[in-house]
Amino acid sequence: MTEQKKKSISLSSKLKSSLDFLFPFLIIGIVWEILVQTGIIELRSLPAPSTLLAKFWELTFVNGILWKHLGSSLYRLATGYLLAVLIGTALGALLAQKPLLHDMFEPSLNLLMSVPTIAWIPIFLITLGLGDKTVIIAIFTSSFFAITYNTMRGIEMIDKSIVNAAHLMGLHGLNLFLEVLLPASMLSIINGLRLAIGYAWRALVGGELLAAMIEWGLGKMVYQARYFNDASVMLLGLLIIGITGFLLDKTFLTILERNTVEKWGMTAKK
Repeated sequence: MTEQKKKSISLSSKLKSSLDFLFPFLIIGIVWEILVQTGIIELRSLPAPSTLLAKFWELTFVNGILWKHLGSSLYRLATGYLLAVLIGTALGALLAQKPLLHDMFEPSLNLLMSVPTIAWIPIFLITLGLGDKTVIIAIFTSSFFAITYNTMRGIEMIDKSIVNAAHLMGLHGLNLFLEVLLPASMLSIINGLRLAIGYAWRALVGGELLAAMIEWGLGKMVYQARYFNDASVMLLGLLIIGITGFLLDKTFLTILERNTVEKWGMTAKK
């Protein structure tokens, strides 16, 4: 089979996968539009998809405020999430390699993992104020525990003979982590990153809803629309939040997965 034919088959497969994904939403959209246009559902309580598209065009290309809301949310998400990735991965690796620290901190880690992020936000509001800091720390907290735990468990499951062989070859400390522990535990770490980005989105929206000093953000956009009973903006905000989270998973995390665990043969190619 020629290279060009392989690429053609791959493109067709991706197109079919995209159509399979979009088809249920298309059906839901058509039924939704019919129900609203025929008066079965009141327009005020549930705007038609055509109304949402018109509102999307207005917010995106007419006044452009959607870009400001989206940009502010992505900035907070990136800051909190990247901090959680860096600190959570380092701490998870440390706990996995130091039995004393593991025994001391694992019970606390398990305890704090069970606390919903939304429960932390009032405490952050009191201690950090009503601005960006509260939202970023909420995002960090929601992501941190999942990343730390999955990193720790991933390293703990590595065959000890591999680690011992690395020690005999002179690998210790940071070199051992980068060249042996990180690649061998990458499957578990990616699972943690995928869980964490979902938790981070929830924390982002919850924080933006409650932080009164924040002017821009998707959560703030949804919350402010409530005062005007603007269901189209609220629904549009929810759709954009969901779509953006999905795209982040399918771009950043899928690319990372494809270039690590799939490339190394640790999991089947999708």
